[in-house]
Amino acid sequence: MIVPVTLAVIRGILRLYPSRFCDRFGPDVIASVRNDLGRARDGGFASTLTCAASAIGDALAGVVPEHRAGRPGIAVWRGFRTDLRDAIRSLRHAGAFTTVAVATLALGIASATTVFSIVDAVVLRGLPFDHHDRIVAVLEDNPKRNVSGATMPQIYLDWRERQQSFAQFAATFRNNYRVRNAAGGLDSIRGMRVTRDFFPLLRVQPGLGAAFAAEDEIPGQHRRAILSYPFWQRHFGGASDVVGRAMEIDGERWQVAGVMPRGFSYPVGSAQAADIFAPLAFRPQDHVRGGGRSYQYFVLGRLKDGVTIAQAADEMNRVAKAVDAEHPGWNTFNPGGQVRLLTLQEMMVGRVRPWMLMLLGSVSLLLVIACANVANLMLARANVRGREMGLRAALGASRWRLTRALLLEGLLLSLLAAAIGLLASAWGVQLLKAWMPDGIPRVTAIAVNGRVAAATIAAAILTGTIFGIVPALHGGRPDLSAALRSGDRSSTAGTGARRLRSALVVVEVALAVVLVVGAGLFTASFVKVMRVDPGFDYHGILALGVGVRVDPTRFQEAVAQGRPYVERMLDAVRRVPGLGPVAAVSGGLPLTGARVSMRLEIPGRPELSGDDAEIDTRVVTPEYLPMLRIPLLRGRYITSADRDGTPPVVMINQSAARKFWPDADPIGQLVRVEGKERTIVGIVGDIRHGGPETRPQHEAYVAMAQEPIVQATLVMRPPDPAAVLPAVKAAIWTVNRDQILYTDRVTLDAYMDGLVAQRRFNMALLALFGMLALVISAVGLYGVMAYVVSQRTREIGVRMALGATRGAVVGMVLSNSALLVAIGLAIGSAGSWYLSGVARSFLFELDARDPRAFAFALVCLIVTALLATIIPARRAARVDPLVALRSE
Repeated sequence: MIVPVTLAVIRGILRLYPSRFCDRFGPDVIASVRNDLGRARDGGFASTLTCAASAIGDALAGVVPEHRAGRPGIAVWRGFRTDLRDAIRSLRHAGAFTTVAVATLALGIASATTVFSIVDAVVLRGLPFDHHDRIVAVLEDNPKRNVSGATMPQIYLDWRERQQSFAQFAATFRNNYRVRNAAGGLDSIRGMRVTRDFFPLLRVQPGLGAAFAAEDEIPGQHRRAILSYPFWQRHFGGASDVVGRAMEIDGERWQVAGVMPRGFSYPVGSAQAADIFAPLAFRPQDHVRGGGRSYQYFVLGRLKDGVTIAQAADEMNRVAKAVDAEHPGWNTFNPGGQVRLLTLQEMMVGRVRPWMLMLLGSVSLLLVIACANVANLMLARANVRGREMGLRAALGASRWRLTRALLLEGLLLSLLAAAIGLLASAWGVQLLKAWMPDGIPRVTAIAVNGRVAAATIAAAILTGTIFGIVPALHGGRPDLSAALRSGDRSSTAGTGARRLRSALVVVEVALAVVLVVGAGLFTASFVKVMRVDPGFDYHGILALGVGVRVDPTRFQEAVAQGRPYVERMLDAVRRVPGLGPVAAVSGGLPLTGARVSMRLEIPGRPELSGDDAEIDTRVVTPEYLPMLRIPLLRGRYITSADRDGTPPVVMINQSAARKFWPDADPIGQLVRVEGKERTIVGIVGDIRHGGPETRPQHEAYVAMAQEPIVQATLVMRPPDPAAVLPAVKAAIWTVNRDQILYTDRVTLDAYMDGLVAQRRFNMALLALFGMLALVISAVGLYGVMAYVVSQRTREIGVRMALGATRGAVVGMVLSNSALLVAIGLAIGSAGSWYLSGVARSFLFELDARDPRAFAFALVCLIVTALLATIIPARRAARVDPLVALRSE
């Protein structure tokens, strides 16, 4: 890592020199550095890092190999070489200063580089498609019904026929498949069904074989698959003759139509990218408005040349409204056919961009704190070196020469810190990738690559120049008479330098307040989320999905087989020793995001409309509601007596009871759910089905023994879910060895973790940034106060000789620190108050100006400042007046 980074830095520096110099000496400089690094690498990491720092410094100074040193023009650069050697020697002699400065800056650079690597890969980088900004997603949009995204096949086909704004117009549909592997078993793979325009729209073609054609969309002719490159390598060993081969998918014979090129994935860079692509075949019922509604199709289009997104949006809204008007009331989730257009990149990263940019802004503040700290240390060191600078000026060194020497020190510190920061960030990126929430787009592209390294090096040079320029300018103007009169190695800083150091401390404290306030707010918000009562007990619940294979062309056969199949699974699992009760639910398990809405009618009342016309419905066994500990408020639970041949029953939740029977008792009332009349037998408490941040919805529970199903989730609460899982799987496979079980998440605890993962991630990073800000600010404050004590040693000695007590001396030092901290706290609090609007959208039911967060930040900063100041204060109290006066 060190060698390529060093060579990249030197190539970049060479571009800053005149072209004649680069043409003449550039290749020799690169060759010489490569050889030196190769020899240094044999001596270990430390030798390589030292050699790299020296090589970068030589490049900054314009040094060329010795065998070219006699050429014309080299003399212009020899002064830089001398300055560089002096800078390296000076930093080496000031070991404590160099260590603290490099460590502080490396900490800030490593943090910033790690976060920038993530934000760049996910948010900032363009999609790897030709003119990717012309690819847009066409989304059904109805904020009142929480509809934004997928549409139905009937609507897509009408859109495709009537639209005029897009050169290609495609639909996609995620689908999981079962594939027979070489060992004879079944593997579950991620698939994506796509229309014929999908690959031309992306302007990507298979590396082997050909893309889909119009005839592939005909049912019965759709069994052709284009493989992703990783799946081709994994399943076929990268065989070049794979096109035309047969493979078993969902128990049927399919043909391999092609293989996508290496590096292609869709969704782009997703950890859940498709393994195979299959044609999206449209059934006869997909062309007519029947009873079935399936909101599963995501629509993409590539704009024609000269057509803007705004123009396309206007046209698509006209088309959508015309389609809806021809079939009034059929699109119940989006009446009126409202449509929204977003670029594909915006659709992929729009939901994560705000909080990622917030993290990038936060870590930028941390880097600024680190830079201010190093600038303060360098300024203090420049003041201590006043006599040295005066002597060099007396011997003929120009002001530019002195300024340049100090500036070189800053650049060396920043570049060395950048090298260490890059190494640390490579580890940090892997750590954060493993800890990131699920569903982050383009996560596989996150890495410390050349783009990130170049940005880090450029930032290091910029920050080195910024935090080094003020000390360099200050040290480049030495007072010759004062420096030569002083017999001491140091010189007292002027009023301007003292004010500047104080201002830098104030900046550090103020920015630290902003970060600590943010950390407090996000921590409190996360705690508030975790304290929300979801209305049921999700702890220790084990859940596995089972069901019959559904062929769209034989759906009624699957329905007839579904319930008996699930009942056989229940019987097999119930025989597992020590498992306890086993329940089943179809229609969506809480916290998983799955839900099924059914048409609701109340006999004797006008037809319901809008949100009231649909109710979330779950088909359950009698054990389900008690197992999740959903409280029964009135009536009774569903029991084993509710079976085929008995009157159909339904339970509703408290929200539905309040909404539809505000002044009456719903028990015993009749309702129609999806056209079937049922009797309400019980009312249960509300649950937050979608997680702690969602509101309870109107819900109904119907008896599984009275309903047809094709799949269900087996639910149990064993003493140890992990220990019993193998036995449960084995029991399921006694019924059907080919039953695919998804075991990436098998407990409701895991689903809850997924729902709060983003908040936990943000909270942890901001807490880390806040802690680092406190540490760096403490180091800066300690350095300034220690320097003040060293500069006022004689004054302190005089005060103590005149009778000042040690307590008075300690109070004097603490008062100086308290003034700086108080100003920083005031400015930081005002800044946090002003920036609170930025944080408001990221918080859960918490005021962004919550006084507790500000009080927490102030207490943390005050305690940190006290700890940072107490050591210099005690040192001042131990000054011996006789020694202090004699030293002067």
